[in-house]
Amino acid sequence: MSKKNYTEIPVRLNAIGHLEVDVNIDGIITNFLIDTGASNTVIDLNYATNNLMEFASMKEKGGGVGTSQMSLFRKKVKLFKINNFEIPSFDLYAADFQHVKDSLAKKGITEPCNGVIGADILIKYEAVIDYAKQSLYLKSLLNN
Repeated sequence: MSKKNYTEIPVRLNAIGHLEVDVNIDGIITNFLIDTGASNTVIDLNYATNNLMEFASMKEKGGGVGTSQMSLFRKKVKLFKINNFEIPSFDLYAADFQHVKDSLAKKGITEPCNGVIGADILIKYEAVIDYAKQSLYLKSLLNN
C-alpha cells in the first residue's frame, strides 16, 4: 500500500467491535470511532467545549442514530491528524453525543470515543480498512 501513497494507521477494536483510532485536533489528542455510515467527521460538543474548542452554530440540522434534528456546529481546524496522517485546514463538525455515550455505557463501554471519522475523510483519502491487520489506510493527495 505504501507504494500507492497510502499511510498505514493502526486501529483498535473496542469491547463491542467498533474500530477506534487516535486523533490530534490542533494539539488536543483523543480517540474517535471510524464510522463508515457517518457523512462527516464529528466531535462530541461537550468534549470540545471542555477542551476550550469554539465552534460556530449552523442552521442545518444533523442526524444520526436515534435522531434527525441534532444541532450542528462547525470549526475550521488548522491541523487534524489521524495518528500521523495529517489533514490541514479541515472543517470539523460538533454535535451532542450524549445519547450515543449513554447507549455505549449500557453495553459496557465506560470510556467512549469523543467523535467519529466520517465519509468526508474516508472518501477523499480513498480509505481502505484491513480488519485482519487492524489497520486503516489513507492515501496521500500530494502525488495525485
